[in-house]
Amino acid sequence: MAELLTLARPYAKAAFSYASEQSATDHWSNVLHILSEMVQDEVFSAYLNRPELTPEQQVKDIVGTDTVLQDHSIANFLALLAENDRLSLLPEIALEFEQLKAQNQNQTDVTIESAFELTEQQMQMLVGGLAKRFNTAINATVTVNPDLIAGVVIRAGDQVIDDSAKAKLERMRTRLTA
Repeated sequence: MAELLTLARPYAKAAFSYASEQSATDHWSNVLHILSEMVQDEVFSAYLNRPELTPEQQVKDIVGTDTVLQDHSIANFLALLAENDRLSLLPEIALEFEQLKAQNQNQTDVTIESAFELTEQQMQMLVGGLAKRFNTAINATVTVNPDLIAGVVIRAGDQVIDDSAKAKLERMRTRLTA
């Protein structure tokens, strides 16, 4: 996954730069979401990856009759991806685009994985600490994972803070067996 994000990052940055210049980040965000879902569809993806399809045909088939996708700049972006055999990166490009959009709005999207349901006070403390650490507003998504035993795993972009009991026990086991 990290390798795919590395490949997707320049495309996402270019798309975000263009969208920002055009004051169209919300439009591009919506379009990239649609495109991401399209290429993740197994049947459509198999159709697009047929060797006899040229990059131009791939773009034509993606754009189709959808008026949202018939934007000239979107078609050019898709043509660039198709020529470089990177259409499959659209989900990662969309993800990276959203992170750039959040950074531009001085926000950080954070996923908090907790062993137990967090109270409102715990959430406020956690979000407050993360806001200070990242110096941005925090958009937090919380999931419960009992496998962690206790504690939390926090993911913000490519940063991971693992303060779970499971990780601590694993580190202890590694030290003891070394």
